[in-house]
Amino acid sequence: MEGNNRYVLALILIVVGIGGLASQVFKPTTDIGGWIVLIIGVGLLGAFAYTRTYGLLVPGGIMTGLGTGIILSESLTFATDEAASGAIVLGLGLGFLSIWVIGAIVRVAQHHFWPLIPGGILAVVGGALLIGDDAVAVLDYWYVGIIVIGLFVLWRAMVEGRTRA
Repeated sequence: MEGNNRYVLALILIVVGIGGLASQVFKPTTDIGGWIVLIIGVGLLGAFAYTRTYGLLVPGGIMTGLGTGIILSESLTFATDEAASGAIVLGLGLGFLSIWVIGAIVRVAQHHFWPLIPGGILAVVGGALLIGDDAVAVLDYWYVGIIVIGLFVLWRAMVEGRTRA
């Protein structure tokens, strides 16, 4: 392990340990689990900002989004449990999307489109769960979205084929 990565790992371990110790000493009245996930995610994003290692951006984005969703689902009053679950799923989806956005802004060498796929799916499902019954019913027709994506890919392939010819 390189020197800088050891510092990052040490810092992450210390922050997680302090968070765990604080939860034991202060016995919070609310569930601290979401905060721990968020703190770890932010720590990993901080480590990414320091090292520019893509392997830290991926779990950092995912855990930050998930932690935010958990905190929102526990903090806000939702009409249904389904809506509270939607907040968690939406947070996770936005965490995946943040990987792509941050990678594009920072211009990391490993920048790919793959986070858009799970991020987009999770964000749509989470948003539908938050909205409620009518939006969830629309999810029954997910295959229409697959057809649209397939048509788009086919159209792009045809356009690129014409420009090469």
